[in-house]
Amino acid sequence: MNCLKQTARLLLLLSLLLLLAGCASGPDLRVGIAPSYPPLAFMKDGKLAGVEPDLAQKLGKQTGRRIVYEIVPFDRLIPALQEGKIDLIMAGMSVTPERQQLVSFIDSYLKIGQMLLRREKDIKRFPRALFDQKEAVRIGVERGTTGEQFALKTFTWGGLSHFDTTDAAARALEQGSIDCFIHDAPTVWRFSADLTTQHQGLVGLFEPLTDEPLAWAVRKNDQALLGQLNAELANMRRDGTLQEILNKWIRTRVQVGAPGELYAQ
Repeated sequence: MNCLKQTARLLLLLSLLLLLAGCASGPDLRVGIAPSYPPLAFMKDGKLAGVEPDLAQKLGKQTGRRIVYEIVPFDRLIPALQEGKIDLIMAGMSVTPERQQLVSFIDSYLKIGQMLLRREKDIKRFPRALFDQKEAVRIGVERGTTGEQFALKTFTWGGLSHFDTTDAAARALEQGSIDCFIHDAPTVWRFSADLTTQHQGLVGLFEPLTDEPLAWAVRKNDQALLGQLNAELANMRRDGTLQEILNKWIRTRVQVGAPGELYAQ
C-alpha cells in the first residue's frame, strides 16, 4: 500500500512539474535573422551577436518563449515569413511602403538614415559631386537594401555598382573602383569611425540622406503576436533595456523616443 501511495505522489508531483513548465513558457519563437549587418546582426566567434540578438534574448526572457534562430539571406526573409518558416523578422529591416504591403511591422525601435562613405582625399568633392550629373560619380550600393532603392530613384542617370556585401563595397572604394558608397549610419560609422573596425583612408559624411525607421516584422494575419511584441518593446523602452542595448553596440549618439534616432556625434 505504501508503495502505491509513493507512486501516486510521484505521479502527482510529475504532473504538477509538467503543468508549471507549460505555464512558464509558450511555443518556440522562430526568429529570422540575416547576420551580415554589424552592429545590428552579425557573427562573432561563431555566434550571433549585435543589437538584434540581444533584443531577441531579452524578448525570450520577457515572454517565456525559447528563441530559435533561423539564418536566412536578407532578401529571403520576407518570403520565409510569408511561407511560415519563421514567426518574426529581427534583422535591422527598414520600414518601407513596399514592405508594408507584405508584412506587418512592430513599432520602430530605432531610426537611421542613409549616409555617404568616401575616400579621405575626396572630402572636398562631396556631397556636391554626388548630385552633379556632370561629375559622373561612381556610386556603390548593396543589393536589396534601402540604400540601393534610394540611389536608383535619386541618381537616374546611372553610374551605380551593386555589391553583395558591405565589405565588398568598402574594398572597391579603397581600390578606386567606385567613388563613394551609400549605406546606413551603422555601416558608415563602422567603416570610418569605430576604432575597432575602421578602414584607414575612408571617411563618413554624417549627414542623413534619408529618414528610415527600423522595426521587426510579423505576418499580416498575426495580429496577436504583433500586439504582444509592441507591448514587450514598450516595456524595454520604459525600463531602459532598449537604450542599454543600443548603447552597447552603437558608438554614436542614440536617442530612443518614438522612434529613436541614430546619427553620428
